[in-house]
Order: sequence, then structure tokens, then C-alpha cells
Amino acid sequence: MRSALAGLVVLSLAGCPSNLEEQSQVSKLRVLAVRSDPPELVLEPDAGAPAATLTALAVDPTDAGITVQFALCKEITGTPSPTLPCPGDAGIELPSNGPVSARLDLADPAIVAFASAAELDGGAFDGGSGIEQALDEGVSLLVGFTARADAQRLDGFLTLTLRSSAKGPAGVNPDPIDLVIGDGGAISPKETVRLEPVPVGPDDPPKVFSFFATGGSISSLRSTIRTATGQPAPVWVEWTAPDSTPAVPVRLWVVVRDERGGTAWAERPAPIQ
Repeated sequence: MRSALAGLVVLSLAGCPSNLEEQSQVSKLRVLAVRSDPPELVLEPDAGAPAATLTALAVDPTDAGITVQFALCKEITGTPSPTLPCPGDAGIELPSNGPVSARLDLADPAIVAFASAAELDGGAFDGGSGIEQALDEGVSLLVGFTARADAQRLDGFLTLTLRSSAKGPAGVNPDPIDLVIGDGGAISPKETVRLEPVPVGPDDPPKVFSFFATGGSISSLRSTIRTATGQPAPVWVEWTAPDSTPAVPVRLWVVVRDERGGTAWAERPAPIQ
């Protein structure tokens, strides 16, 4: 089993992470984040192959029914092309765990068979010491997804870290957060208020917050607990309400990510009156 998984890791070493950089305005089908539980896949001695549950924060202003399909990509030769059929011929479909969720289990027979059949450098992978060092450092597995809502379709990629237990147990996702809008009361059209995630928790590992809205404007897409020089920084941003009370309530989101792949989010309606 471990030898087969090692072959899969070597294939993934040739790939590059794909991180979709989106703007804060949500006007159509979007995938704002994908959470993995746990956020890392760690190979523990004599514990079998690791697994994780993937859940997408897939949103659409029309509240259309959304489904998301996931696949482990098997054709990784560089930065993935936007047209890479994964899910599709270039991927191993992951079993659904709900409308926007799937289960990635490295003990899945389809994944094990693929890893076992992989041939590298003209011959079958022989389990050399190089893969052990790669696993100790951590390597990236590429996962593709396809989100659908009515006639809309959105394709994208994310990466998960697969590593040994040399650096300790798997990381954990941040604690659930809330999003405070202004002082919590009604907001007038054109009014500017703060959007503040709470609680932010400790800053180890460092966290980055991303903000999204279906209406109005946000002063900055992201905030962080500390600046690049290590100084404390405010995690709030400003949001300006639309010019008039919208017929459909404005929805606001905050997503928190840490450097070990942990992800959490919150959604709140904007109380515009």
C-alpha cells in the first residue's frame, strides 16, 4: 500500500498548485473556498492510508441548487490547464458525500490501482529513498472540481498536502467564526460599516481572511492578523452598502485560511433598511 501511494506522490511532484484568485463581488456561481477535514493527509506508521472529506463553499446569488463534483487528478505535468478534464478522463472521480462534498480516501481501490500502475523514468517505481524525503517535506496532490447551478458551470483546482508524520500530526481547521457587520444593527443604503471576523483565535499558524458580498463594495478583498514584517494588523475591512435597499437581501461571507491548509467560513445577510 505505502509503495503504491509513494508512486502517486512522485507523479504529483511534477504538478504546481492552482489557486483561484477571485474578486470580492459575487454576481454568479462561485466557489469561494474548499475545506478539507482534516486539512492535511498524513501517513502514520502502520495506520493505513489517510482520508479526508472535501466540502466546497459554493454560492450563487439566485439561490439555485448547487452541486459540486470532485476528482483526484492523475495527469500532472506542470501547471494544470484550465481545460484539463479533471473531473473527467484525467481524474479519478471521488465518491459524493453530499451535494457539495466528497470523500478522498487514498485506500480507494481506484486510487491504489492507479498508483500501482504508474511507471516513472521508463520503469516501475521501486520505492527508493527519495520519496521518503519528499514525504517528510510534504508534497501536493491536485484535486479538480466542477460546480453546477442550473445552466452555470465552474471548473477549478485545489491542492492538498500529503506528508509523513515527521513534522507531527495533521493540522486542524480553524475554529468556527462569525462575521460582525457594523454594530450589529440596521444599515442604511450607502452607509459604510466594518466587516469583522470574530473570534480570530491565535495567530499561530498565521491566518488570512477573505471577504465577499453579493452587493455593495468591499474596501479590500483580504486582511491578515500580521503584516509581512510581523506587526499586528486589523482583521476588519470596510463594506459600503448599495445605493438603495435591494429587492434581494445582500449576502456577505468571510473565509479564513491558515498556512497549513486549514479553512473555515461564515455567511451573514446584510440588514439593510
